[in-house]
Amino acid sequence: MIHAYQFENRNILVDVESGAVLSVDELFYRLATLPSPQTNYPTLFALYPEEEVREALDEFNELVKRQILGGPPRHFLPREEEIPIKAMCLHVAHHCNLSCAYCFASQGDFRGARELMSEEVGKKAIDFLIQRSGKRRNLEVDFFGGEPLLNLPLVKTLVTYARGKEEKYGKRFRFTLTTNAMLLDEKTQDYLNDTMDNVVLSIDGTEETNDALRRT
Repeated sequence: MIHAYQFENRNILVDVESGAVLSVDELFYRLATLPSPQTNYPTLFALYPEEEVREALDEFNELVKRQILGGPPRHFLPREEEIPIKAMCLHVAHHCNLSCAYCFASQGDFRGARELMSEEVGKKAIDFLIQRSGKRRNLEVDFFGGEPLLNLPLVKTLVTYARGKEEKYGKRFRFTLTTNAMLLDEKTQDYLNDTMDNVVLSIDGTEETNDALRRT
């Protein structure tokens, strides 16, 4: 299969099977994007000299022969319909208390609505992880955002909920929470130390760099 697109005045061909990426002239691009180029190439005679079209066709056929373009689909081992999973990242807060200059999540909302995950959705996510984990015993949940501490009540609820499922389903949960640490008071620190296997703190270099990038 060949994908074709134009970008910054370039004509690009990408062959899915071979992995080839080609930058080609306009004639070759038009030829390669024809349905059945080997039979429909005469339609280009109205736009280009016949000799140039035939030269482009020869080049195209040579690339096909070498399986650089239009090669046969490769065969892969069939995937299992349900592959066991062992980990899940829960975006419990599409919201953040910082506006970092470089934020890939657009200040926590991922260019969407600023909102917090509901208890119903969170519990369904835990249930899904258990159901799809197969024979895996050790499961991992990463509380992420945005800033997950903006939804700390839900984090606590889901930790308790998951722990309550461990004995019944023969699972063991490990929890990680990623935070900018702005909301860490003593009570929250104690809770995280007691319940989280890992706490990831984001810090940006020196004090000057940190303050320049991490805007409130």
